[in-house]
Amino acid sequence: MEEITPGVYVATFYPGINVGFICIDGGAIAVDAPPLPSDARDWREAILRTAGGPVRYTILTDGRLDRALSAHLLGAPIIAGRATLSRLRALRGNGVEAVRQWLRLHGREDDPKEYHLPVPEIGVEGRMTVHDVPEAVLESIPGAAPGSVWVRVPAKRVLFAGDTVVVGTHPLLDEAPDTGGWLQALTRLRRPYFPADFIVPGRGPVSGKEATRPLSEYIQRVRRRVRSLHTAGQGRSAVLSLVEEFLNMFPVKEGEERKARERVRAGLERVFEELALRET
Repeated sequence: MEEITPGVYVATFYPGINVGFICIDGGAIAVDAPPLPSDARDWREAILRTAGGPVRYTILTDGRLDRALSAHLLGAPIIAGRATLSRLRALRGNGVEAVRQWLRLHGREDDPKEYHLPVPEIGVEGRMTVHDVPEAVLESIPGAAPGSVWVRVPAKRVLFAGDTVVVGTHPLLDEAPDTGGWLQALTRLRRPYFPADFIVPGRGPVSGKEATRPLSEYIQRVRRRVRSLHTAGQGRSAVLSLVEEFLNMFPVKEGEERKARERVRAGLERVFEELALRET
């Protein structure tokens, strides 16, 4: 793991996502969790050793199982966006099947019964401050999934952005409720007055504000190209003609071409649905 500024740590080596924690008086606040139980337990031990105290809270930046699946293993109350809380509560009723689908998607053969879907104890809508030293500010954001939140540490000029910011990889648009609002959030983030010098993306390396421009350009282009399909009277299946164009906008790791193509296709279809609803 890397100490990106005194008292703030990030790990970018777990499968799929970034996780981090903020050292506070007497412990730590964790942001997201590795999805595999063994990794989550190891991460908890690393936090305890480094912070010198327990994990006081675990904050989820959204409800994707990539970051939520093993969050309870960090041993702390979970805070998340209200829509994330609702989603995880709903999934709990059919948890084994939800986990089985996630495992299948990621090519794993684990027994889904070894996993336990958590339900956050606290749901946030709007803004919430965890009053500690340093303070952590949670803010609801229109991002990559319903219930997306940013976690800011103003005293450290750090932003944990979750999948609302990804760097060097295709964004996940397949659950985005409002891509227009997402673009506005990214524009605000790049303003000189926005207090963040260190941006921890949901996926990719820790970066600065300028690293968000390729993401904005991708979303803008998706919206423009999909809107042109609407204007031409094309149906949802027409987005398949755009997949290769957008696949080439970010590098794809060897062996992950199929997964990347599916991510792009699902994102295009979601934006098609979003814009169709707005134009009716």
